[in-house]
Amino acid sequence: MTLKQICVIVLGTLTAVLLMVSEDWMTRFFGLMGMLGALGYLGLAVDQLARQAAEAARLRDAYDQLDQQAKLIIRTDLDLHRTQEELDRRLASLMALHHLGRSLQVSLRPEEIFSRLDPEVVTQFGFSKALLGGCSSFDTLTWHTLVGLPADAAEQVSQHLLRSGHLKTILSRPAPRTLTAATVSDPAERELLQLFGGGTVVVAGLIPQAGPAGCLLLAKPGASTQTQSDEELIAILANQLTAAVESSALFEETYAARQELERKVRERTHDLAQANAELTTLNNAKSTFVSSVSHELRTPLAAIKGYASLLASGQFGKLSGAQEERVKKIEKHADLLTQLINNLLDIARIESGRVTMERAALPVEELFATIHEQVRPQLDAKHIRYAADLDGVRELPGDPQHLPRVFVNLLSNAVKYTPDGGAIDVRLRRDGASVVIVVRDSGCGIPAADLPKLFQEFYRALDPINQQVQGTGLGLALVKRIIEAHHGAIAIASTPGQGTTVTVTLPAA
Repeated sequence: MTLKQICVIVLGTLTAVLLMVSEDWMTRFFGLMGMLGALGYLGLAVDQLARQAAEAARLRDAYDQLDQQAKLIIRTDLDLHRTQEELDRRLASLMALHHLGRSLQVSLRPEEIFSRLDPEVVTQFGFSKALLGGCSSFDTLTWHTLVGLPADAAEQVSQHLLRSGHLKTILSRPAPRTLTAATVSDPAERELLQLFGGGTVVVAGLIPQAGPAGCLLLAKPGASTQTQSDEELIAILANQLTAAVESSALFEETYAARQELERKVRERTHDLAQANAELTTLNNAKSTFVSSVSHELRTPLAAIKGYASLLASGQFGKLSGAQEERVKKIEKHADLLTQLINNLLDIARIESGRVTMERAALPVEELFATIHEQVRPQLDAKHIRYAADLDGVRELPGDPQHLPRVFVNLLSNAVKYTPDGGAIDVRLRRDGASVVIVVRDSGCGIPAADLPKLFQEFYRALDPINQQVQGTGLGLALVKRIIEAHHGAIAIASTPGQGTTVTVTLPAA
């Protein structure tokens, strides 16, 4: 209630009292009415005063609440600021780890790894001093990184770690450990703290699977404020350095092994080249020898065959039955020997390159008709069914003299090893830029172990059925060389008791 309101009420009340003591009833009536008005005004004033007091109390409560909220906001802001600073510091540490990892990727030797811990990384981790070195044993320690310490102080630390045996303790327990004056009781650790000028020292060992071990020391002044996350970051740093040393050592081992392997490969290649040259010389000598001997054998063989023919003709008198039979055997074996010599000569000539295969378009129908006529007596003698499917192939490029010998040999072999009443099929077909000729028989077949050796000279399968068939073992060797001279290929597939399939592939042009 204001002073003006109090004065109005007092003045009104005095006026009403003066009027009431008057003898005039009208005056008394107006005095009474004034008294009632003053009392009503006084009630309104009191009511307004109560409302103002309530409003003042509400405002005080609101102010108290705002004050508490403001204090809470300030505390939260301080906490957020500290958290932000902590996050920034950890982010800086992680970025330092990232850059360190990238720099470690280009290191090739473990000594380079131990020298890649630069002062910036140490500072980002919140330290001012650092030592990082390698040790091949518990008795040797060489520092490669010195941050915040002179060389003589680092040497004192090294001597202390070796003398006290604390290096062995660090390498035996490589996990990072924080040392402070309040937490250490070991005299060796206390002396290590003194060498760094007190404060806080973090020690960690590097134990790679390959390469030298290492020791990492980080130090800063003042009491430790290390948190668990800080120790985890230091552990990551130690693991990163350990992995880099291990990778570097493995790379060196792999590189050395590769160099040794390349050296041995060069030596073996040189030896193989020499052996190959010697084999080529021997093979040429063999071919020359075979060619010379074959030429020398053909002359007396021709004389033997000629005299046998003269005896068989009766020019020197009639022969008895036994004599005629033996002369025919002489002629037969002379023919076989002539064929053997001719095959040897052809193989030697092809191997030495003295035979040039011509390229002529051979009519396929005429070619296989002629071949069929040559083997017909053998087919008829064993009642073998023969079928040829030319599949529209009209021409086959090749040498007119040598290529027919391929199919004569293949059909002759098929007849030899096919029992009476068997079957032989010849199939031709186009396959892109090639012509494929397949000769299939229903003969005795060839064991799988003998298939890779069939093209060797003089080789014959040891199967009893094959041994009963007369042959020299040169036919398939000659066939293979003629086909290869035509830039073609030959393959044989066979199953004992189910026959043999020979596939010849020749260029179509």
